[in-house]
Amino acid sequence: MRVCVLRTIIGLGLLAAIVAAQPGYAQKAAKKAPVDGVPFLETTVKPLNGTYLVMKPANVRARPLTKGKRIGRLDAGDQVRVIGRAKGPWLAVQGDDGKDLGFVYELTLMPVVDGALDEDVSGELRNAGWVCQYKIHFDSKSPAQGQPFEFADYEVRWQCAAGVDKGTFTTPMFLTEGPYQGTRKPTHQITVDILELNAGVEEVFSTHVLWDRETNRVTFDSVSVKRFGRAPATASMPATDVPSALQATLMIVHGAWNTGVWRELMSRGANSSTE
Repeated sequence: MRVCVLRTIIGLGLLAAIVAAQPGYAQKAAKKAPVDGVPFLETTVKPLNGTYLVMKPANVRARPLTKGKRIGRLDAGDQVRVIGRAKGPWLAVQGDDGKDLGFVYELTLMPVVDGALDEDVSGELRNAGWVCQYKIHFDSKSPAQGQPFEFADYEVRWQCAAGVDKGTFTTPMFLTEGPYQGTRKPTHQITVDILELNAGVEEVFSTHVLWDRETNRVTFDSVSVKRFGRAPATASMPATDVPSALQATLMIVHGAWNTGVWRELMSRGANSSTE
């Protein structure tokens, strides 16, 4: 049975801001192609790779200019692949067949990621005497209130041991498939929740990390109840895709749980070899 956890995402005015945005303030063409660029149509763009959601009907243009020839149109709700950025607010877009389509004004697009897993992700963690085997299972997707993207929901099953003490427990985890706090950057929040911690004094203890897909790193962000947390020994790790981002998250967050949290978790499904 799934456990529903209250989630708060800052920036619910994102949609209104996108619809109201106008491109008039930044309509200059790139004067100079980037040295490390890749060819796209008749210009050169800085490499950028990702899936973007079309937020409102958008023109596709032959050049990164508002006055560039219109060669196509995208509908709200479409998803496109972006392969580069021109100088200014223009992104180079390809179709599903890999064909270059043209340039689209950036403020009409939102970076998204598909959090679904084709198979479970497993691994091992070691920290301060604890050895844990884990398995991450993709559960489903759920809507993000007031946002056009979804949450990817997972269940993490832990089997941990420290000497003769052993325990098995599960924790929910979720990934925001859209940008964190309504920004334009491809940065996604990943959260691991511990439910009913410490006899229900706090209903949910959450540990948050941020996955920046431009720098390909997952970084510790915060815990919801400071007295249950500590500074993790590993606060940042590389991650290039969803599976590696989820594994990096567990490496970081398990080090942010203090001794009291571990004692509570181990007691939930404890079995000792001395019994």
